[in-house]
Formats: sequence, structure tokens, C-alpha cells
Amino acid sequence: MKTFLVSIEKNLNTLSTLKYSKEIQHFEDENLLILFTGDNTLLGDELALKYQNQGMAFLKDLDHSFSLFIHDKLNNQLFIAKDKTGIEPLYFCDDKHHIIVGTHLKAFKELEAFTPIINPSSIGEYMQFGSILQPNTIFKDCYKVCAGEYVCFDLNKHSYTTSKYWELEAYYDDEKMQKSETDILKESHTLLQQSVEEASKNTNFGLSLSGGYDSSTLVAIAQAQSDKKLDTFTIGFHCDEIDEAPHAKAIAKHLGTNHHEHYFTAQDALKLIPKMCEVYDEPFADYASSPTMITAQLLKEHHLSSIISGDGGDEVFATAEDVHLFEKIDNTPMLLKQLLAQPLALLPIDKIPYLKNHNNLAKKIEKLQQILRAKNISKMVEARNTLFLEKELETQIKAYTKPLQNGFDMLNFRGSAQAVDEIIGSYFKTTMADGELIKSYSAMNHLDIKLHTPFLNPTLIKYMAQVPSSIKIKDGIKKYLLKEIAYQYIPKELIERPKAGFAIPFDAWMKNELKEVLYEQVNEKRLDKDNIFYTSSIINIRDQFYAGNNAYKYKLWRIFIFQLWYENFQKNN
Repeated sequence: MKTFLVSIEKNLNTLSTLKYSKEIQHFEDENLLILFTGDNTLLGDELALKYQNQGMAFLKDLDHSFSLFIHDKLNNQLFIAKDKTGIEPLYFCDDKHHIIVGTHLKAFKELEAFTPIINPSSIGEYMQFGSILQPNTIFKDCYKVCAGEYVCFDLNKHSYTTSKYWELEAYYDDEKMQKSETDILKESHTLLQQSVEEASKNTNFGLSLSGGYDSSTLVAIAQAQSDKKLDTFTIGFHCDEIDEAPHAKAIAKHLGTNHHEHYFTAQDALKLIPKMCEVYDEPFADYASSPTMITAQLLKEHHLSSIISGDGGDEVFATAEDVHLFEKIDNTPMLLKQLLAQPLALLPIDKIPYLKNHNNLAKKIEKLQQILRAKNISKMVEARNTLFLEKELETQIKAYTKPLQNGFDMLNFRGSAQAVDEIIGSYFKTTMADGELIKSYSAMNHLDIKLHTPFLNPTLIKYMAQVPSSIKIKDGIKKYLLKEIAYQYIPKELIERPKAGFAIPFDAWMKNELKEVLYEQVNEKRLDKDNIFYTSSIINIRDQFYAGNNAYKYKLWRIFIFQLWYENFQKNN
């Protein structure tokens, strides 16, 4: 596992703690210290030379995943940076006496200098989105380094600044390419082939295969490039509505891979879900986390050291939900949108007992109001993906205040991006970077498995950003180009079907196998003792779910996962 942890004592401007694993690149002389967790394509002395010649501008040339620490002793500065798409994590804490930097937030607690204080604002953000978005973390005065950014600490002035060296939104502002669909299809196919080939350089790898377009296309390309049968892995469920394993198996058979299946059971859930808090640094509620942990275990059992995953396919090749609705709302004058939202605000849904708890109706109306009042498409995406409303959080979390900013606030589309671009770009820099990637990277890294994500190759991202939206989503077909690439390897009838999604039947398990564990975490005595939530409000969510109101299942799941994480935090604090 590639990790480092550094603590600087401000008054002395010296390293009070320096820990790093033997797997990372390390360089040190009298003027410079560099720690680098990225692929071993660059050696420590090469990085030092690049920094000495170019300063931090050398980051623009790095296309692999990495986290970076530089102590410039000559100029009394610290630099920390994260890769362009944010695959590898990097955190920092800056208080009155110390600067702490590390690749794993839970490791900060090893330091006497670090005082972990839970941030109620971040709890609210977690409950809204299922994870905590950049730049925030669960702790006060502790932050994530954002994707494509570096932070410079001036040790003389005891201050820091952040700078972008790569910005996704800038690609969408470039002029769209004027090429034929045939040429775009050919070129995007070639770029994807090159990206898969790059990810396949380490021959000791497996591939995740869900049976959807993203993973199936990557497997097809990798198998076509290989002279041996590749290992593919699928997680199945004993629930026909969400089980895609039979489809994945049929695709694996067609492509000729060495295919492995594991059917995820309630017993797996009972064993793994309480252990999620050991894998993820912060509260993290993605339903697919525990199946991804199983995939990591399978890779380990088959002595494979890396995995090729389809993370980012939806964002790069464009699955844009509600694009036409958002586009129409965005083009509607703000005054008219406010007039449309006003009558909705007057509906007394929450005062009518039946309607108040009926199918989440009050919340749906509130979300529609937020979408109508949103200042841009990014804020519409935020409203659409928010589970808990602000007014709910105020009655549920003690000392809650809205975060000063989150990932949606930091998006910087400049007006020339198309609606599809703004939607997929918003997902890319929020729920993908702080959800999908965290899920995959953390589960794999926990077992020392390297994650490769061919869709997140910056060259491919830049190219696809300049493809007109009319080709990305053609005649209502999402991911049109990726699907056309897939059909060159896989018969359409084998892969074309409604996507079930990588979900788990967590609501059924909460009602049965996980019920006892859940009640141990979500009960009056425990909530009163923790003093984080307003007990009655949380118990109401639990009781509504167990009374048969399935609209509360998502809310209860996030509360349950937080309680598991917090229990583990208290034990180890």
C-alpha cells in the first residue's frame, strides 16, 4: 500500500513526523524532499529535476494517478498535489501549530498533533450525497486536495494558497470539433484502445465485468489486445431485478475470458458492511461498496495485483439524465422560474398527515422548487441528487450549519459549454470523483490492488469534451459512441438491455439479516450518548421505514452507515 504521512511543526518549520511506505518514490537531498505515490514511470531524482527546471508547471505533463509531497527547503515552502482526475486521495490539516499531510485521513489520528473534531456541516453533506465532496472532510480544519490542484504552503508566512494546474471545465469551453461522425468514432475508439493498452502494461491484472457497456467494452478491447485469456470478475445477486451476472457471463463467454462469479448474499452483507468503516476513511454510503470489497478479495485470491475498472464511462462518453428538461429550465428567464416555484412553496404538504409521508411527496415538491430556483445546470444536478433537504438537516443534526462550499459550488463552467457537458461535468467532479472513485480506489487499495481507469485518461477526456453533444447523445441514445465501439466486439442483442445498476437489496436486508445490527446502531440510548443527532428525528426515520414506508430506506441506510463509522472512530480515537 503506497502511503505517506508528514507533520510539520510551524514554529520550528521542521518535520516532526515523516512516514512513508517503501513502495513510493522518495527523493531527498539538502534542498529538497519529494514523496510520490504515482506509477513508477518517474523516479524520485527525475521528479526533482523536473521540479527544479519547471516548478509546479511539470504537473501538467503527468497523466497517471498520483499524490505528491514536496518540501522545498531552500525556499521554505511545501507543495502538495493530486492527479488530474482525483483517483488517489490526499488530505491536509492546517492549524495554529502544525501542517499535516497524508494519503489516508485515518492515519492522522496516529499523530498527537492532530485533534479530530467532527464537523456537523460535513455530516450534513454526507447525508445529502452519501459521501463528503471535495474540498471538505468529516473533520474540522481538515481538507481534501482537489483533483487537478496543488496547494502551496509558505512556511515563513504561515499561509497557503491553492492553484489549478488542470481544469476539466476548460475543455468544454473549447470550440467543438468539426469532424464527421465516422472520423470521431474511429478516433475515440483508437484513444480508448491506447488507454486500455496503457492500463494493461502490468500483465498481472483482472477486469471488472458487470455486463454493462462500460466494463464490457473495456474487457472486449483488452481481450482483443491480449494473447492469453484474461480474468474477468462479476458480482451477482439472488434477485432477478438487479442481477446482471448472467448477462456478464454470456459476454465473457463470447469474448473468451477466464470468468469468475461470486453471488453476494445476505451473509456477505452481514460480514462486510460493518467492516466498511475500516476500508473508507470517512463515512461512505455507496451501496456498491461491499460488493466492490468482495471483488478485491477475489482478485487477491487469484493472486492478481491490479484491476481495470469502468469508472468514469458515464461521465466521459455521456450519460446525461434530464438533459432536455434542464436545458429548458436553464433557458427560462429567472423571474418566470421564480413565479413557477412560488405556488409550490405554498402547498402545505408537510401539514397534511397522509401526504406528508406519502411516497416522499413533500420532498419531491421541495426539490422541484430548488431546481427551478437553481442559478445554473450544476446547481440543478446538485438539487436532483440531494437526499436530505437543508431544512431536514437542521432538525436532525445538532449544531448543523450549511458548508461554506462544496464540489458543486466550485464548478466553473463559463457559459460556452453545452447542457450535456455541464451535466456530465458536474457529475464527473462530484459524485464520480468523491463517490465512484472513492468506492473503487479504497476497496482495492485496502488489499494493495492497483486501480486502473482507462476512461479517465486525460487525453481521452479532452477529446471527448470537444465532441458535439449531438453525437455523444444521438437520437436519444446515451453514450452513443461507446455503444458503437462496443458493437464492433459484442453482438448488439447480447449487450443491449435496460441497465440494472450495481445495487444491492439493502432494504430487504435491513428488514431481516441486518436489522439487529442496525438497531444496535440506531436506538435512543446510542443516539443520546453520541449527542450528534436529534434523537427523536432519527428514530422517526427508522420507525417510518420499519412501519413499511420504503421511501425512508435511503435515509436510514446513510444514518446506519454513519453510525457504524462513528462507532469505529470512537474506538480508535
